[in-house]
Amino acid sequence: MSANRIDWRKIFRITATVGFVASAVLHLSTFTPFPPAYAAAVALVLLAGAFGLLAALIVRLRESGAPARGQGTLRLVEWRVLLAQIPEGPKRAGVAVIAYVLMNLALCLLLSDEGAASVRLLSGHLLLFYLIPFMYFRFVEPRLRDGGGPSQP
Repeated sequence: MSANRIDWRKIFRITATVGFVASAVLHLSTFTPFPPAYAAAVALVLLAGAFGLLAALIVRLRESGAPARGQGTLRLVEWRVLLAQIPEGPKRAGVAVIAYVLMNLALCLLLSDEGAASVRLLSGHLLLFYLIPFMYFRFVEPRLRDGGGPSQP
């Protein structure tokens, strides 16, 4: 890679990491007296960032030649092959985040305290929305682009 070329993989990975941490901090702030109106504004900014990263992930998947099945314009990515690229430790952490997001969804629907609950629900989902691009840009894409060498946590 030349010195003048932008390392988008690193930028996306760092952005996903920062977004995940910011979402976690925002989520924790919903358990404090932090005003829900401010938290909602921060959540919307984070949501826009998450959608941007998810769009970049889709574009990069197409460019990387990710394994897919089907013919023509309708091709489905082989998600099992991509998930196999993630080491066991981070994969287990990802499953724990998914379990927490589902638990958070159930609790927010059952035990609603209006303003804070909606931000708590969104910020919980943001954890997942940032985790997916992080896992892809940290573990999967390097193996797809660099020939499939071992992924290191």
